Amino acid sequence: MKKILMTFAAVLCCTMTTVFTACGNQDNTVTKEMSADSTAIEINLDSIVINPYMVFGSSLADVEKYMTDNFSDYSDENPDSLVYYDFEEGPSWAKNYEKGKCKLGFYFGNEDGNDLKLVAYDFFFPMSLEPVMAELERNGFVNKGEIKFDDFNADLTYLFLSADGTIEVQVSTWEKDGGSWAISFQPFDKNDLNHLVNK
Repeated sequence: MKKILMTFAAVLCCTMTTVFTACGNQDNTVTKEMSADSTAIEINLDSIVINPYMVFGSSLADVEKYMTDNFSDYSDENPDSLVYYDFEEGPSWAKNYEKGKCKLGFYFGNEDGNDLKLVAYDFFFPMSLEPVMAELERNGFVNKGEIKFDDFNADLTYLFLSADGTIEVQVSTWEKDGGSWAISFQPFDKNDLNHLVNK
C-alpha cells in the first residue's frame, strides 16, 4: 500500500480545499489517545498535535468506537458505507472523517472493514515539512529520502521508517490551490523503497 494516502490527498487537494474552515488549536488535536497495542508517537507542531491511531489489523467497529470516544466533533463523510479506491497496488476501502481543514482516513484491506492497513491525516493549508520531519526524527524515525511515484502529483514526498523498521511514514506537500500537506502511517512496505529518488 505504497501511496494510498498520497493519492487520496492529491484528489482532495484539487477538489475540496476551499470547503474547509480553520482547524483547532492544540487543545483540539487531530488524535488524542492511542491503544496500548500501538507504538506511542507524538507529532507536536504546537497548533497541531498528532498521536496516530496505529492499531493495524483492527476493524471498522474499532475505528468507529475510537472516533466516537475521542473525536465526536469530526463528521463521518460516508456514514452508510466505506469508500472504494482502486489503487495500482490493489483495492482499499476507506472510512473518512473531517473537521474544518483536517481530514482523517482509515483504510482497510477488505470491503467488510476488517484489517486496518493505513491511517492518513490530510491538512488543507500550507505548511513547511521541516517541522514535521524534525518531529518524526525526534520520535526515532529515520528519513530514507525523497520518494516519487509515477502517478502521484505531490510536489514533494519523503519516506520515513521507524527505528525497528516496522512502521512506514510518508509526508507530502502540495503548493497548488493554496497549499496542503499530508502524513500517513502504515506497516512498512519494502516495495516502497524501490521508489526512492536516490536509492
